[in-house]
Amino acid sequence: MQRPNSANPEKPKQADVVIVGNGALGLFLAEELIERKAGSIVVVGPDDRDAGASKAAGAMLGCFGEVTADSLKTHASRTRFEIGLRAHERWPDVLSRLEPYSKTGSPLQTAAESHVVLNAIGAELDTINFEAMIKALDEYGKPWSEIDPKEIPGFKPRTDARSLRSIHVPGEGAVDARGVLAALEARLDEIGATRVDAIVRRLIKDGEAVTGVELADGHVIEAGTVVVATGASSENLVRTAAEDLELIPMIAGLGFAMLAKRTGGEPFRSVVRTPNRGFACGLHVVPAGNGREYLGATNRLVDDISSVTWVGDARYLAQYAMQQLDEQIARHEVVSWLSGNRPVTFDGFPMIGWLPLDGLYLMTGTYRDGFHCAPLLASHVANELQGQPGLIDSMFNPVRRPIQVRTVEESIEEYVVHSLAAWFETGAEAAPQMTTTQLAAYYRTRGREAFEHFGTDYAFGPDVLWYAEGSLVGGRRIARYLNRLRGNASALASVAGAAGAAR
Repeated sequence: MQRPNSANPEKPKQADVVIVGNGALGLFLAEELIERKAGSIVVVGPDDRDAGASKAAGAMLGCFGEVTADSLKTHASRTRFEIGLRAHERWPDVLSRLEPYSKTGSPLQTAAESHVVLNAIGAELDTINFEAMIKALDEYGKPWSEIDPKEIPGFKPRTDARSLRSIHVPGEGAVDARGVLAALEARLDEIGATRVDAIVRRLIKDGEAVTGVELADGHVIEAGTVVVATGASSENLVRTAAEDLELIPMIAGLGFAMLAKRTGGEPFRSVVRTPNRGFACGLHVVPAGNGREYLGATNRLVDDISSVTWVGDARYLAQYAMQQLDEQIARHEVVSWLSGNRPVTFDGFPMIGWLPLDGLYLMTGTYRDGFHCAPLLASHVANELQGQPGLIDSMFNPVRRPIQVRTVEESIEEYVVHSLAAWFETGAEAAPQMTTTQLAAYYRTRGREAFEHFGTDYAFGPDVLWYAEGSLVGGRRIARYLNRLRGNASALASVAGAAGAAR
């Protein structure tokens, strides 16, 4: 099949598999299915990927750079972490396969190593996660070394934001996300996938089966199987065919980054980042090829998907990149502003698996790990579509009770630690006589009041608690879900069983 374009405007009328979503998950899955000769494959998604996470990704190939104190604390958390660990092993083959299709003028892999720096800007949380990272590296027998921060190429922070410690993690580099997506598209065009530049309005349902999709212009594509991989908008699309399905709620995690060209000073040659901190990933810089550097750090859970950039986020990222990474960043020329919405689930775990409607599969909820994990997840989903055993644990089936990995008291304390980290990193000020202990008590009270308001013993992650108690819309939505959950425990179990049998 050829890709519909201005010279070939005909849209396909049917396919064996329609993949809704042309981010990293959708494109890698399409490639996997084509390689397996799984029939006709159609990928539907807007070429501009407006508001999508993949187009704005820094694409760090980091497993241990993302480790926090919670990453290995429970079986579920460790299982999720090990998905990334296994995915990491696939990237050398991915890059060798895609490099011939690249048109970026520089290698798709833009960095081969990472340096993680510990400064005193982000409060105690940075130290906790820095130490957890080293412990995880040792536990899994991976190489790392302590390094003098002054030896990190390009790292020239302001004196008052200097690093106290840093480690070198070889092998945890980065790729050019936008270059990889373009190379994947070129490869798909060559090997026979059909890509349609369009938005899917709704899923077509016939009885208890999904039989295709309807595009925004009314065109219908019939399909034997529909895979929904539209990131943060996946839940809304699924509900066009299954309005009452009890899915884990999806929240959009709006992130902002800058792609900038260096005009002076020593360039970064590796990923340089802080540990994860303050409701988000750490502050980071990623070499982006052709003299460019990617700067990122922000994450805020929002009520609605959008591609806006908040002035506060722009100010935050620019200021703290100049202070904590390299003072020369002040002179960088901004090439593009990047914003996208990460798919954040209520319990923080992926939603990957068959849904109770025959022919409908969901592939989303990967939060910050989607790009990195896409090659492995593509193989897993292809296996399941073809009736073979999957590669990841079935606990991440989308129709489930929320996975619980902490107690309410632990949730409140996490919220306190993250709030303090955000407070000090952003330079917020209280009355001079107010101590850190008093500030922590204030946040602890807010956290407890939130749980009392929701009347639940399910313990949220710190980012979801921040969203639930800070957004009226978000709080009401989560309260409705918790109320349904209390009344639907037995029904949810039976629906989950039906999903396992749906094909």
